[in-house]
Amino acid sequence: IGTDADLLYRELNHRFRLQKVAVEFGAYSLELIKVADLDELLEGVTDADQIPFWAELWPASLGLTRYLLNNRDLLEGRSGLELGAGIGLAGIAARLAGAKLIQTDYMEDALGFIRINSLRNGLPEPRLLLADWRRFPQVGRFDLILGADILYEKTLHQDLAEILTNSINPDGLILLADPGRDYALEFVLGMMDQGWFVKQSRVPVVYENITHQIDIYQLRPGGTMNG
Repeated sequence: IGTDADLLYRELNHRFRLQKVAVEFGAYSLELIKVADLDELLEGVTDADQIPFWAELWPASLGLTRYLLNNRDLLEGRSGLELGAGIGLAGIAARLAGAKLIQTDYMEDALGFIRINSLRNGLPEPRLLLADWRRFPQVGRFDLILGADILYEKTLHQDLAEILTNSINPDGLILLADPGRDYALEFVLGMMDQGWFVKQSRVPVVYENITHQIDIYQLRPGGTMNG
């Protein structure tokens, strides 16, 4: 671990109570830094926009990571965009598998955790973007868009659909992981109604001694379904 990562760790450790979490996926062994107790960050939050969902390692992120590392052929050399990156796990997996990724989140603190987790796992500095889905900037089009557990807020579905439509290449692939929320299925069915092709698979992951069944939705723009 380089000095940049050490310095960043000290800075984050001054502001948060940190926890190291080891995760393994076949030949990949990763160590992540996360906030030790999400409830501590919730104290004093009065604005729903400031709820620190970014600070936790969610099962859907583990499921998407497993899927990505098992399907490296989807990633090698591809340009990518991650939405709601949180502490960065899925995007780190995509980068390890060869994708050229921009990782985004609504909360600036999340970007610091993406940085440290990238550096600690042997990757160079990540490309980061602070972005609000309701006012998402024009960032170009990508071969791949990733999102883990980002469909829980129904009021943002229209914004998210516009981002996906505006940011994916005509032959691109969107991978969304979800722990089985009704809102997620509702979003996916809505995209199908708009002409998108969708395939669903399921990935089991164990986190904190509980097995979670994670839905992986593959979305492609109309007329481009391959594989």
